[in-house]
Amino acid sequence: MSHPDIDTEAAAAAAESLHEKEGGSTSFSDEGEEAFPAYTRYLVIAGSFVALALSAGLVHAWGVEMEYFVSSVYAGDDRSIGILGYVGTLMYFGMVFWGMPAGWAAEVWSYRGVCLVGTATMALGLLLASFWHRPWQLCVTHGLITCVGIGTVYVPAATAPARWFTQHRGLATGVAISGVGVGGLVIAPLTEYLMSNTTVAWCQRITAIYVLVLGSAASLLVRVPAPDRTRAFNTIDWRAFGSPRFGIHAATIFCVTAAYIVPFTYLPKFWVQHGLSTDSASVLITVANTGSSIGRLSAGIVADHLGVLNSLALALAAAGVWCLALWPFSTSFGSGVAMSLAYGISSGGYWTLAPLAAARLFGIERLTSNAGSFYTVAAAGAWLGNPVADAFLRGPSDDLTFLGMSVYVGALWVVASFMAGTNRWLLSRKLIDKV
Repeated sequence: MSHPDIDTEAAAAAAESLHEKEGGSTSFSDEGEEAFPAYTRYLVIAGSFVALALSAGLVHAWGVEMEYFVSSVYAGDDRSIGILGYVGTLMYFGMVFWGMPAGWAAEVWSYRGVCLVGTATMALGLLLASFWHRPWQLCVTHGLITCVGIGTVYVPAATAPARWFTQHRGLATGVAISGVGVGGLVIAPLTEYLMSNTTVAWCQRITAIYVLVLGSAASLLVRVPAPDRTRAFNTIDWRAFGSPRFGIHAATIFCVTAAYIVPFTYLPKFWVQHGLSTDSASVLITVANTGSSIGRLSAGIVADHLGVLNSLALALAAAGVWCLALWPFSTSFGSGVAMSLAYGISSGGYWTLAPLAAARLFGIERLTSNAGSFYTVAAAGAWLGNPVADAFLRGPSDDLTFLGMSVYVGALWVVASFMAGTNRWLLSRKLIDKV
C-alpha cells in the first residue's frame, strides 16, 4: 500500500525500486542502498532542520563576536571595524551565492555528501578563525571559508524535504526551514555564554566541534527518494534561464535578498535613537527572530491551503506594508513588539515559499539546482541591501534618515510582491485559483 504523501513525481524515477514491506509500508531505494521505509521522510525533515539551524545560526552568532571585537579588541579603530563589517556580509552573501553549485552537486552526486562537505568547511573556517583574529584574516576564515560551507549546506537541506511530499509539501518545508530561525535563537546566546566563560578563541573552537559533530549527523539524514545519478553537467536545466518566469522569480529573490536583512541590522539603532535601551532593542530583535521562525513554519501550512504563489505574493506584500506603515511609528517598546512580530512573520515566510515557488514554476525534479540557480543569480542583493541602507544614515535628519530607509526597504518588498504576483498570473489567469 503506497503512501499518498510521498512525492509521486520523484517516485516515478524509482518505480522499479518500489516494493511492499511488512505492515504495508512503501519503500524506496536510493543510491543503490537499502530500501527506504516510509518514516525516512520525517528523518529527512529532522536532518534538514538541524543542518539549517547550525548553518544559519552561525550568521546570527557572528553579530555577538563582532560586538566583542568592536568594543574590546578594535575599539576606536574605524578602519578595522569597517573591515570586520564585511564578515557578516560575506556570510549572508555566501548563504545564497553558492546555491547553484551546491544544488547541482547534490543532484548529480549526493545530498548527504554535499551537506557533509559543507559542514566540514564551516567547522574548518571556525577553527582557523580561532587562531587568526586580525580583521582581514577573519574575512578569509570566518567570512569566505565559513560562508562557502553555509551556502553548500543551505540549498540541499532546504529543498530535500519537498521531494518526499505532495499533499503536505509546504508544511514539510516550513518545519525544516524554521530551523533557520531556531538556530539564531539558540546559537547566538550560546556563543555569548561561551565567550563570557572562556575566550573568543575557545568559543570558536567549541563551536567548530559541535557544528562538525551535530552537522555531520544531520547531513547523513538529508537525502531524496529518487536521486539523479546521471553525473552530467546538463543536470542544470539551462532552458529555464530563457523563461520569462525564471527572470521574474530571480528578480523577486534579488529584491527580497536586498531588503530582508536591513530591518534586522538597523532597527536596533532606530529604537535606541528614540529612547529605548540597548537591552530593550536586543529583546525586540529576539522577538523578530521568533516571529521569523513562526513565519517560516506557518507559511508552509498556508501554502498547502491557498497555493504557494498566492501565499508568496501575499507574504511579500505584507512585509512591505509593515515597513512602510509600522516602522516609522514603532518608537516605543509596545509598537516595537508589533513591528518585530509583524515583520518577522511575513518576511520569514518568504524563505519557505521561495523554493516551493520554484518547484511550482519549474517542477520538482530539478528543484534543488533550479532553486540554487535563483539564489546565485540574485546574490548581488546581499551586497547591495545594507550598503544602500547605510547611505541613508548620512542624511541631514535622523527622522528623515530612517523614513527614507523604511521607504527603501518597503518599496523592495512591494516590487517583489508585484513580480511574484506576475508569475502567479502567468501560471493561472483565474482570479480565484490555488496556485
